[in-house]
Amino acid sequence: MTSKQNSTSIRLPMWDELPTLDLHLDQLLALTNQYLSPIIGSQITKTMMHNYFKANIIVPPIKKKYWRTQLAGAIVVGLLKNIFTLNEIKVGLRAILADNSPKVGYNHFVIMFNEQAAKAGTVPSALNSLDLESADTSTIMQYDAVQSILFWLAAKARLAEASTKKVKK
Repeated sequence: MTSKQNSTSIRLPMWDELPTLDLHLDQLLALTNQYLSPIIGSQITKTMMHNYFKANIIVPPIKKKYWRTQLAGAIVVGLLKNIFTLNEIKVGLRAILADNSPKVGYNHFVIMFNEQAAKAGTVPSALNSLDLESADTSTIMQYDAVQSILFWLAAKARLAEASTKKVKK
């Protein structure tokens, strides 16, 4: 994350902000990439999505129709794939969904991500929105994943800055 990025450019939508209409795969990808590209600097492809469906990481569509569940899953997996293996993501998502509905699990992740991204520090900071001391294991796991993503983004930005400084010399 560069110092030029601010909390408005690093914000994920809450569950109720996601479209409720049936989506086609191209629409699902466009929305996913609209949210993720400014954050991770890359895009999710059709092939990647098909792999997530085949591996049962994201619930497959029914009759080629996609909903909030697939969009939320694509957003979360799109962030996590940079740090964790697909099998680790699958295990983590199953643990979260064992304790919570997709809406609650996704919203917890987004609340933590948005809050921590807005602070954009180099040290994990306390959450204002959730009490980690009384949180269940899956919520703490989500917090750890959010911190991992943000540290990855910070390291990526520092590498880019170092590379730019080397080129200027």
